[in-house]
This record gives sequence, C-alpha cells and structure tokens, in this order.
Amino acid sequence: MKKVLFLVLSAAAFFTALLFADGVNPGEKSEETTETEEKSETNGKIVARGLTTIQIPNVATVKGPLDKKVIDEHVRKIVPKLRFCYENGVLKHPEIAGTVVLEFVIQPTGNVTESKVVSTTMDDSDVEKCVADQVGKIKFPASKDAATVVVNYPFVFRNAVIEEKVAKNDTPILLWSSRSPEKMDWQSASDYCRNLSENGSEGWHLPNIDELRKGIIGCPKTEFGGECRVSEKNGCLSSDCRSPKGSCNCERIAKGSFYSSNCDEDTIGLWSSSTLSDKPDSAWGVVFYSAMVGSSTKNGKFYARCVKELDSTDETVSSESPVIMGALNRCTIDSYVRKSVWDVKKCYEKGHEKNPKMEGRVVINMVIAASGDVSSAKVQRSTLGDAEVENCVAGVIKKIRFPKPKGGGIVIVNYPFVFKTNKN
Repeated sequence: MKKVLFLVLSAAAFFTALLFADGVNPGEKSEETTETEEKSETNGKIVARGLTTIQIPNVATVKGPLDKKVIDEHVRKIVPKLRFCYENGVLKHPEIAGTVVLEFVIQPTGNVTESKVVSTTMDDSDVEKCVADQVGKIKFPASKDAATVVVNYPFVFRNAVIEEKVAKNDTPILLWSSRSPEKMDWQSASDYCRNLSENGSEGWHLPNIDELRKGIIGCPKTEFGGECRVSEKNGCLSSDCRSPKGSCNCERIAKGSFYSSNCDEDTIGLWSSSTLSDKPDSAWGVVFYSAMVGSSTKNGKFYARCVKELDSTDETVSSESPVIMGALNRCTIDSYVRKSVWDVKKCYEKGHEKNPKMEGRVVINMVIAASGDVSSAKVQRSTLGDAEVENCVAGVIKKIRFPKPKGGGIVIVNYPFVFKTNKN
C-alpha cells in the first residue's frame, strides 16, 4: 500500500508574512524591484548579484498629505543601497531573509526623522539599522501645508539560496516533537523520547548532538557543520572538543528564539543523547541564549525535544522551522498551524483515496485579524488539481485562532503545504 508523505513548508523562502495597519487592502499586489548591474561595491565589499531580491509590497500605509505614489517613487530610488545592506548581511549569514517593516516621519521640509524598525523577520541588527539609515537619508518633497507624514513601509528580502534548498528538499527531514513540559535529568529525557507518542506518531528518540545542532539558526559557529568541533559524525565528543575558546557559542542575546529554529526561548537548554567520551557521567546539550554547545552532568535538569527522521516510508507530518516574525512571529504562526496539520492531512487522505497518484503544492493565503481570528483563508495557488482537497485545507486554516497581533494590525500569510506520495 502506498503511503502519503505530507510536508508543511515554512522556511523563509516560502513564507511571506507582513504586518499591515488597519485599512490596507490585502488584495493589492506587490511589485518587484528591477535588477541592477551584475556586481556592485559598497563599503569595500564586492557582492554578487542575482542571488538576492528586494520586493516592495504595495501595502505601505501613509498618514498625512503626501501621495503614496510619490513616497514609492523616492523609496525605489534607494533600492540598490538597500540591497547593499542586505547583501552585506548575507556575506556574514548566507541564508538570512525576511521582511523589515520601517516606520518613519517625513517633516514638512521633506527630511526624514525617526526612521526605525517596527517589525522584522531578518534578525540581523546590522542589516535592519542599515535599511533604516538609508531610508532616513531620503529627501521627499516639502509639504505645502506644513504637515508631517507618518509612513509604515515594508521591505521583503528574498534569498535564492534558501529557495533552492527548500525546492530541492534533497536532505533528510527531521521531525521535531513539542518540547517536554518540564525539565528532567538525562536518563529521564532519553526515556521520555523513547516512550513518546505525539499526535499518533511514535518512534522518537533524544537527538544526538549533530541532530540537536540542526535546530540552531543564526549562529554559524554552532549550526551543524560550523566550526564547533563537538560532533558525533566527526567523532569528537570529549570535553576538549569545545576548544578553541569561543568556537562553540555566539554572542549572548535577549531576542527570544533567535537561535532556535523550534522557537525555544533564549533561556532554554536541551539535552542531546551524546555522552562525553572522557566523562561518561556527562552529556552534551545546547543552551539557546548564546546557541552554546555545552555539557552537564547527567543528573542536571534540562528540557527534552525529541526527533525522528522522516523518510519516504513514514506516513506523518513534517514542518520546517521558521525564522522569527515581527508582530506575529513565524514561530507563533507555525506552532498554531502545526496543531492543525493532522486535520490538513485528513483532507489530503480523502482525495488520495480517490486518486492515489495525486501530489502537489497548495498555498493558502490567510488574513489574521487584530482579534487573532482568521478572517479569510483561501487557496492562492495549487498544483494538486483537486478543489475539494484544496478547499478542505483552507477550511482547516480558517478555524485556527491565533494570538492577537501586537499593535492591532492584521497579518497576511502565504502558507504552503506540499503533499507527496511514496512511489515504493
């Protein structure tokens, strides 16, 4: 019997979520900026073109007597400079992408003051500051009636490297469980994962240190394959594998889940199954306040987040981990969607019974109101070819109740679901 492989894709390349003020028409289309020269130079750095894109969605809000078209015209003139901001960030973190929403004030003279980031998915303060600074240098037309103008303006930064990786989907997919409800010692964490049954899915295990490092984002040193030498694959599990000093952690931050692809707060520590080769009473783990790969005696207390590898014979649900969103962050959106993926799967299985070869990608466009309710959920595009299944998925999403977005605005999300059938 053929089994169904259902994937929820929510990586940065395929997740578009923007914060809008009330009164914006969500039906307005975005306009992509034009390409510039193949190579450009800024701040002494050469950056290759063609791998990054900046989009200016046609959803900016303007309060004051200055035509939005005039504002758009002047903003587009600095797009090459904004791209420099982004690409200089990509040089440090090759897979960053996301949306930066600025609020700035245009004085009666046309000068910009108070250019600041009000929400972001980028999580790169240098890029965000650079974007805000460049917008702050724009000279707009002077106001005829000596009035100030307040503008809320989003920029979407897309990264072809991420899009290619997600599109190929040629690496093993790790399915993560919810975090354990309480801290526990190492043996209890191992037992917890081995006995876990979550949403009818079994076969979990406590991740080894390599798998656990795949749950780190934003810290190149400790992400899997980074310079930190602690690794099952490389056979380096002794206590001196954390040398040289500073190779297994990044700068300590206080931005919640910035370093965790699974939305673990900065103070959360997770166990791995990997025991120190020179200290059998200790095990490796990760603490997210600095994405630190460290160790503790096994009687210490940390959380467990279980894992299982999803292959072509497994009939279950997978969700790729997001980067933080602004007013309603992507971790929050993903966590609420994941609670409904089993209902989404049921939609597909009904169609699959009629057409065992049915596969495809369904993108649901949802509008999250200021109350947290989904005011609209509809099929934006699909390759599935089954309207009943597509509308069923949209109906499941429509029933989700999210937390209220900060600031009272609405959130618009394009959320893709990929359905595949095992050919074996």
